[in-house]
Amino acid sequence: MKSNEKFFITILVIITLCLVIFAVSRGKNKDVEGQVVSGTNDVMKEYVKTTEDGTKVNTSEKLGEKKIVNNIEFTDIQLTENDGETLLIATVTNTGSVKTEMFAVNITLLDESGAEIKTIPGLVAPLETGATAKFSSSTTLDFVNAYDFKVTAK
Repeated sequence: MKSNEKFFITILVIITLCLVIFAVSRGKNKDVEGQVVSGTNDVMKEYVKTTEDGTKVNTSEKLGEKKIVNNIEFTDIQLTENDGETLLIATVTNTGSVKTEMFAVNITLLDESGAEIKTIPGLVAPLETGATAKFSSSTTLDFVNAYDFKVTAK
């Protein structure tokens, strides 16, 4: 065997090993705390239904309960996942007596025991007294199977 042939065979073996390692590790990701998290997050599937187009929809009644922060009421809450993106949408209403300014919030997704699954940021638009608007916040990976969430002002 010529030295060029040995070199090319060695390169092919290295590339093959890299592809195998990539394929094996592809299904896992790390969350903010550095813990390995499965890309599908298989815990508590009983709160998830899949629509015809493949979108996963959270059906937890607890998650759908209204939440209030800084006189802003979150209602009509939906948590969905499609193509690796988890999206929380809600209607927000200013229940206070003065106009609100835009402010940042943390949406913390919780499991059934109240343990935190993931925290995602969001912005609440300025609202006149009694006014409503749409709120949305999203994150990558599948966190649609949360049992509940809490919202806190930053």
